[in-house]
Amino acid sequence: MKGTSTFFQSVASFVIVYCFLTLDTRTVLSPFVNNPFTQIKELFQHILQPRLDRCVIQEPESFMTTPEIIVSRGYPLEIHHVVTDDGYILELHRIPFGRRDTRFENGTLQRKPVFLLHGMMATDHFWLFSSSNNSLAYILADHGFDVWLGNTRGNMYSRKHISLDPNTDKEFWDYSWDEMGQYDVPASIDYVLNVTRQEKLAAYFGYSLGCSVFFMSASQYPRINDQVEVMIGLGPTVSVAHLNNFFRFLAPFVKPYQFLQQWLGIGEVHRNDGFLHQMTRLIGETSHFGAVIGRHVLFQIFGYSEIYNETDVFRLAGHYPAGGSANSMAHLLQNYNSGESFLHFDHGPDGNMERYGTVHPPEYNLTRVTAPVYLVHAENDPFATVEDVSWLMARLGNLKGTIRVDSPAFSHGDFIWSPRLAELVHLPVIDLLPSPFVYQQDYI
Repeated sequence: MKGTSTFFQSVASFVIVYCFLTLDTRTVLSPFVNNPFTQIKELFQHILQPRLDRCVIQEPESFMTTPEIIVSRGYPLEIHHVVTDDGYILELHRIPFGRRDTRFENGTLQRKPVFLLHGMMATDHFWLFSSSNNSLAYILADHGFDVWLGNTRGNMYSRKHISLDPNTDKEFWDYSWDEMGQYDVPASIDYVLNVTRQEKLAAYFGYSLGCSVFFMSASQYPRINDQVEVMIGLGPTVSVAHLNNFFRFLAPFVKPYQFLQQWLGIGEVHRNDGFLHQMTRLIGETSHFGAVIGRHVLFQIFGYSEIYNETDVFRLAGHYPAGGSANSMAHLLQNYNSGESFLHFDHGPDGNMERYGTVHPPEYNLTRVTAPVYLVHAENDPFATVEDVSWLMARLGNLKGTIRVDSPAFSHGDFIWSPRLAELVHLPVIDLLPSPFVYQQDYI
């Protein structure tokens, strides 16, 4: 049994290296029309893939978009687009009220908005992954809140710009976590408050990187702190000095990775419909053995879960990873290499001097985060370890409390797929929120 587990871990580790550090072959190999790898890819896509598709274990939501999933679950949906100050077009998905509710027509009683932001290389699907009574977006809507789901730049829903083409302009992908905090978070919050005509969000929910970019934003723009009644951070990845998954073995190679990225002109990685993702998805969806491999790959990234449904692999594979910039991946690895700290992206000595006026990237001042913050963390989380969360707790300017999930085996991935998610996380957190309703005259 131990030998089998070791074998699967080894295979999973190889797949992670292959998928997460291999550059986008479409861009690298496109000039070489006769390249054997290109020919194999074309053979796979035009001959093998249609045959394999007939063997795919059908999970309807793995083939649906986030808006389609929301509607299929019986909830109302609105699609909105936000333009950031640097020209990126972000897609927001709104669930204005619950499945059994209706919109208030008299305009007097209003639902307070809440904003949810996903983790790295993901989409808002993370908030909708589980059953309707176990997914935070649906639970909040059913509790009376006006739910807004954000999508950061570069993922499959926010792969747009007012002037840049993501397929041809490498400048589109010249961003890291910094730009998400500097532009995406403020633009999204401002848009939600403008549309709902409210002064504050009832809550900002961040998962993993969704926490990091909020703290980046709030530490730079004091108004962000005033626009949020409470911030809830689930599995916050800020300092990752004690990272305990496979990425810690990749971190020493971040500089060669960035060199190859720049030399080959690579910006985008892990596109959802890319060749590498199509291959891994088909492997995972066409056999039980493939599903086991897929599960171990996820566990190597998110941590091992005690309770897990095999069909979750198929549904998640249709949405994750969802694409992003190579710099975003590099920022995570830089963060690990820098130890207990929370730094801007490292552009190298010359780039840092040009951008920051210093040879080394500056650190974010977390004491400037004065919005009321609650952190939710787990003992078995390899991304947001107990040591790193403790480091964060000591530095936030207005920490109101922390919740350690009452399950020793709860991991980073369990914030997405645990069958006990509502019981262990969502319902205790909702008790921390203000009333979902407000009389409009209070804001006139």
